[in-house]
Amino acid sequence: MLFKSFKRDISPYVFAMFAMIGGFLEAFTFVLHGGVFCNAQSGNVVMLVMNFLRGDFAAGLRYLYSILAYIAGIVLSTLIPARFKKVNWPFVVTAIEMVVFVGLAFVPETASDWYTYPTVAFLCAVQYNTFTKLRGMALATTFVTNDIRQTVMHLVRGVSEKNREEFKKSGIYAFIILCFAAGAAVGTVAANGIAGWCILICAGLLVPVLALFIADAVRSSRLAREAANSETVNFETTNSGTANSETANSGDDGVQLSIDDLSSGGKN
Repeated sequence: MLFKSFKRDISPYVFAMFAMIGGFLEAFTFVLHGGVFCNAQSGNVVMLVMNFLRGDFAAGLRYLYSILAYIAGIVLSTLIPARFKKVNWPFVVTAIEMVVFVGLAFVPETASDWYTYPTVAFLCAVQYNTFTKLRGMALATTFVTNDIRQTVMHLVRGVSEKNREEFKKSGIYAFIILCFAAGAAVGTVAANGIAGWCILICAGLLVPVLALFIADAVRSSRLAREAANSETVNFETTNSGTANSETANSGDDGVQLSIDDLSSGGKN
């Protein structure tokens, strides 16, 4: 049931939750783990190069590990769905993120940031590469650079073309950006207030998402069974009708034969 293929065009609610988590994680790693952004890697590439040019290789390595973990996340989230087509990959990603978030909450504050950098970068890469489309629109939930571009672009088109559909698309992108910003705000306050335990908020946000995926899988399974039962009934009805028709035709042939025989006998 939970391993049926799942379409990537998922509900706005799911994207909203993951966008909030994306913003939250940016604040989480920046406030609590050395000012590193793990969701996207542009800044980390710049910091890597700058530190290496200064000769500070130890500082540069923490950015390198984040980049490598991100690459690994993209590779796995591309290969696994392609290899195991019956796996409900969005469900699996959601469940894995929940478990990892709970685990990160119990990492001691004295522990090295190396536990957090690669883990968050990996999760963000998998999330970004899994939740890619909302109602046919390409969306990102771990950063908002392209979402801002799309918001403005569709807004300009809506105004210039007087196209309501363009306004609607612009509104959806703007909504995702607001969710991301809200997540960053909550993450900043929570990180300063309860430190590492704040990551449990992300796990909590995923509980209704996981429930939604399970409900969808149950519904899809039920509809599939109903469709299969309906096809079986139609097949049996068709076969029964065919059999009755053949019996009737056989009887008519028999009557016709008897009349022919009688006619033949009368002539003899």
